Amino acid sequence: MKNGRKIAQITFESLKLITLIFLGGVFVFIANNYYQIENYSKDLSEELNIFVFFDKNSKNDEKVLEKLNSINSVLVKEYVDASQAYKKTVEKNPILNNISLPNDINSMQSYAVVKPRSIPNNNFLLEIKTTFSNIADIEEIVFDESNFLHYANIQERLLLYKKAFSIVISIFSVFLILKFVLIYISGVNIFKQAEKFFIYLLSSSSGFLLFWSICKYKHYSLLAPKVSIVTVLAFACVLVLMLDKIEIE
Repeated sequence: MKNGRKIAQITFESLKLITLIFLGGVFVFIANNYYQIENYSKDLSEELNIFVFFDKNSKNDEKVLEKLNSINSVLVKEYVDASQAYKKTVEKNPILNNISLPNDINSMQSYAVVKPRSIPNNNFLLEIKTTFSNIADIEEIVFDESNFLHYANIQERLLLYKKAFSIVISIFSVFLILKFVLIYISGVNIFKQAEKFFIYLLSSSSGFLLFWSICKYKHYSLLAPKVSIVTVLAFACVLVLMLDKIEIE
């Protein structure tokens, strides 16, 4: 009977360590997926450009720029006058350099590249259209609406992940404090609990090493910073430690 209990206990402890290896890999994967989405959102934010084309006959570009700069929700990233716009067009289409006439430069418009200062919501584009249309000497506004809406959706998803993670951490922190209070009251050796945590951390780290090896083999980008990796591995250990039975000697 004693041998059976010992075998069962060894098997149970082994299963916990195997579970931690799995949890370590899964938690790092989730964290890495979050940072991949965040990195993608940063790249996408570079494409959130609003091209504001000025009236060809206007001589008040500076005043238009002042009005654009006075709008709190946007930032003027670049201003290109008509001559620069013509040069850029010729650079992209070298054939125009051979067939262009001296007066062709007058066919080009000055324009400004404008970016949002903060995360654009669903009403942002409508407000921008209304605001810009009230500024004299602005002829046309061009932007990719799908990019703005896609970026807003990604930011909402990232915010949801952050809130969910904060709630989970808060709840488990309360439970962890309660667990340590019970350990202290029951007189259990704290050093044994620390030893368990160290063993669990090694197991969860093994899960991370396994995941990292798969990333190397599959050429999968590991973007999660070291601090986040250590945090999620420690969280996996705390989760298993909380579920451990308090053994009173």
